[in-house]
Amino acid sequence: MKKNNSVDDKINKLINYYKEKNLLIVGLNDSQGINTTSTFFKMGLLEYLALALTSDELMPVVINAFSLTMNKTEHIDYFLKNNLSLEEIKLSQIYSVVSALEKVMFDIKLPKAFGKIGNIYRLIYTPQNGDNQIRISTSLKNSTEPIMIYSSGVNNLMREVGANPFGIKKAYKRRDKSPNYYYTLEKTKDPKTLTKVINAIDRNFNTIFSINEDTDIYTLGAYIPKSLQNEEMNIFRDLIINYNDKLQDLCRIYGITFIDTANVGNIYNNSNTNFHISTAGHNALANYILGYIYQNKIKNKEDKNVNQSKDLDVITNKGALGVIALTSLDYKNSLEKANHLSGYEKQREMAIAQEHRRETEIFQKVLKKTK
Repeated sequence: MKKNNSVDDKINKLINYYKEKNLLIVGLNDSQGINTTSTFFKMGLLEYLALALTSDELMPVVINAFSLTMNKTEHIDYFLKNNLSLEEIKLSQIYSVVSALEKVMFDIKLPKAFGKIGNIYRLIYTPQNGDNQIRISTSLKNSTEPIMIYSSGVNNLMREVGANPFGIKKAYKRRDKSPNYYYTLEKTKDPKTLTKVINAIDRNFNTIFSINEDTDIYTLGAYIPKSLQNEEMNIFRDLIINYNDKLQDLCRIYGITFIDTANVGNIYNNSNTNFHISTAGHNALANYILGYIYQNKIKNKEDKNVNQSKDLDVITNKGALGVIALTSLDYKNSLEKANHLSGYEKQREMAIAQEHRRETEIFQKVLKKTK
C-alpha cells in the first residue's frame, strides 16, 4: 500500500493505539470483499487493511468470511450463533467458489464438472495450523475494540427481486417473452422488499453487538455497477440509492460508521461482465476505510450510541453441523412456501430452495473435512 508522510503518521498512530488491544479484523460476508478479477491471487480488501496495520508491534488476527455463496444476512447469524472456526470458514469459501461456478456452468449449459476449477482457490483459503482453534464468536467476544468490515444485504436484495445487475439486462431484452423482468419490476416497486432486507441487517447488528458491544463496525454501502447505467435501468438504480439511504439511517441508530462506496465503484468498476471492483479498487477502499478508523479512534473519541439487546446465550459451538441444520430448515421452508404459489412466483421460490440446498451441501463437505 503506497503511503506518504501524512498517511504514515496516521498509520503509526493507529498501530500505537491498537498494539495493546490484541486487534481482531473480521470481514462479513458478501463478495464485495473478494478480489474476483483474473488476478485473484492478489490481495483483497481485508488483506490490504490488515497489511497496513501490521508492524513489529502489531500483528492483527484476521477472520475473512467474505464468500461467493454464503453471502446473505442469515448466513452471518448462522456463522456467529454456531461459532464457526476459521478452518470451517475457509473450507466453506473453497466449496462456495466451486458451487457458484458449477451453477454458472449449468446455467450456460456447460458440463457442471467444469466448476471444479474453483478448487484453485485452495491456494488462497487453505486452512493453516491452528485455524480450527480460532472461533469467530469467541474471538469477537474476547477482543478489545475489534474492527468489523460489514458488507451484506445486496445479495438478499437480488434474491428478493429475482435478478442481478447482469440478469436484469437480459430479462429486459426478453420482457415480451418471459415474466422475469416484470416480476423483478414488481418486487422492486414493493416497499416491503427493502424493509425485509434492512430488517435482516438490523438483526445482524444486534447479534454482533450482543457478542461484543465494543465492536467497531464499518458498513459498506452499495455502488451502482456499470451494467445499470442505461436509462431503462433507472428503477433499479433508484432501488440501490434507497437501499443506501435506509442502510445509512440504520447505521446512525446503532452508531455505526457507514462507508459510501459510490466513488470507488465509479472509478474501479468499469466492466460489463463483472460488477466487482478491481484489485486497485480493493486497495483504494482499504485506504478509505483506514481514514474512517483514524477519524474514529484517534481524531475524536465520541462514545457510540448503540441500541441493542443481549442474546449471547444463543451462541453455540455447533459449528458446521449447526449451519447444516439451519440451511436445511431454510430449504424445507422454501419448498413449503413454493407449494402455495403458482406460475413464476413458484419458480422463483423453487430457485431459492435450490440455493439453500447448495448451502447445505457446502457445509456437509466442510463437516466431512473437519471430522
